[in-house]
Amino acid sequence: MKYVLDGMNVPGVKVPTPNERILKVLLSPELGNTDKLTLLFSIISPGNTTGLHTHEVDEIMYVAVGRGECIVGEEKSEIKEDTVLYAPRLVKHEVKNTGDETLKLVCFYAPPMKPAGYFAEAINKAKEYFKGSH
Repeated sequence: MKYVLDGMNVPGVKVPTPNERILKVLLSPELGNTDKLTLLFSIISPGNTTGLHTHEVDEIMYVAVGRGECIVGEEKSEIKEDTVLYAPRLVKHEVKNTGDETLKLVCFYAPPMKPAGYFAEAINKAKEYFKGSH
């Protein structure tokens, strides 16, 4: 098992507009490298958004790069590098990139997210990548 992961080179899945972003899964039970959580990069280009959504698990998001705004529950806030967002299970949330550069979120889901849709596709791409012993 790899303990140091090069997230830049892990392939991702592009979610189409109107919620265009790239999803990259680095840690998940399906990848066999953890059973406690899911770790995902969400890379949002300027002017795009995650769309308002919920999850069946808690999500913690760390803004690694970029600026934007978010809605979590009834709270609307400006976000920038080093901002942390917490979206509890079933609480509606959205992140919009309002800046001029890419916004990169590091997203932790606990307990792990169940694979579905684009998230499941991203897991499959990561599986192929890690099989090649990168």
